[in-house]
Amino acid sequence: MLGLAVAFVALTACASASQAPASGTPSKIQIGTTGGILISAFGSVWTTDLTGNRLVRIDPTTASVSGKIRLGQRPYGLTSGAGSVWVASQSTDTLARVNPQTLKVKKRIHVGFQAFAAAFGARSAWVSLEGDGSVARVSTRRNKVVARIRGFGDPNGLAYAYRAIWVSDRFGDRVVRINPRTNRVTARIRVPEADWITAGGGALWVSSERNRVYRIDPRTKKVTGSVAVGKNPLASAWIRGELWVPNIDSNTISVVDPAHRVVSRTIPVGNAPLGILSTAHGVFVSMSNDGAVWRFDPTS
Repeated sequence: MLGLAVAFVALTACASASQAPASGTPSKIQIGTTGGILISAFGSVWTTDLTGNRLVRIDPTTASVSGKIRLGQRPYGLTSGAGSVWVASQSTDTLARVNPQTLKVKKRIHVGFQAFAAAFGARSAWVSLEGDGSVARVSTRRNKVVARIRGFGDPNGLAYAYRAIWVSDRFGDRVVRINPRTNRVTARIRVPEADWITAGGGALWVSSERNRVYRIDPRTKKVTGSVAVGKNPLASAWIRGELWVPNIDSNTISVVDPAHRVVSRTIPVGNAPLGILSTAHGVFVSMSNDGAVWRFDPTS
């Protein structure tokens, strides 16, 4: 959930250039009013403006907006696959299939009530539906919902990793594993107030509204540890062997040392950092309440 605060941006003095994959004064890319999740696809960085109801394409080399398209109300969930960018809109209950070159909508697919996150895997797009308490599977060939997996309290984050779909069920205090071959639930793992899921380092890292990140071993399907981070962590990124966690209500990034399961340093950033993305052109951070994306240049 989004929080309000203001912070001056600087890398912490204790974080040397050798420690961080991003350094120096960031480039600030204004994308609208309310920034969303970040993904990298088709040579571009993508995000949404939830208030302006737009999908935004960013050129990572120039750190500038290269295109926008108006979509359904409160576009939030983003993923890519099958030659398209897929955008889930929370208030219009749709999944839009967008051509990444022309920015034209190929298809609008009604998926269910309160579409939230999106993921791509097993030749399908997947959408979590908060209002329906379900996950919808969309066929990329037929452009329609072909399966619904029900029984969630509040399905939030989605990830396709380790040959499965993983769903965070916030009200159910768990992470759920779905077998994409059968569309059946094969595991339920207790994680308090589970929110976003990031795969990296042979594990799943689950942001929790308890201000912690939990590590799940996908082979044993068990929690193997947790780390206290800032307030309201969300869409983290695995960067050079570390987990970078945006803390929406602390206006910081917690950099987690996965070997020792501790925060190795904290980086103050802008207003309500929502998501982080690492590319060859730098580390991008979405500042939700600033309506901006910041790019830190990669270190040499």
